[in-house]
Amino acid sequence: MFPATGWHWQGPATVVQGRTWGGNLEILHWLLAADRVGAAGEHAGEVLIIETSEELPSATEVYRILRNMGERGLLAGFPAVLVGRAKAWDFERPHTVDERRAYAEEQRAAVTRALAEYADDPVVVFDVDLGHTDPQLIIPYGGEIRVDAVERRISVRY
Repeated sequence: MFPATGWHWQGPATVVQGRTWGGNLEILHWLLAADRVGAAGEHAGEVLIIETSEELPSATEVYRILRNMGERGLLAGFPAVLVGRAKAWDFERPHTVDERRAYAEEQRAAVTRALAEYADDPVVVFDVDLGHTDPQLIIPYGGEIRVDAVERRISVRY
């Protein structure tokens, strides 16, 4: 079970349990382009896990990737979405604290916009320490996860 410190919750107060699916948005974009993601409904009921890399994609790019997933009907089937805390700096782009904060807020707005347009009111948890961030929680893709928006807890079975 992971502590909910610093997480931002949106959506209905419900409990979702299922397998995880997703990954790095930039890689998902490549898989979409190669038609390797699967059809709408194939991941229905699973928990979508997304994050971005140290390449620091723009909020526009994040929205476009999610929009493309939405246009394929992929976003509508996820009852919960975990969003990794945006890595808002890199050694090549040593952003100030204010720049990091603005970047993270723009990322959150892009994800919120895409989900509002294409998803069926999922539970959304932002700023989970997963993916390309420090520190990093390990959440297995394809593993069992429980997202409890009532108690604001996430439990993973490894």
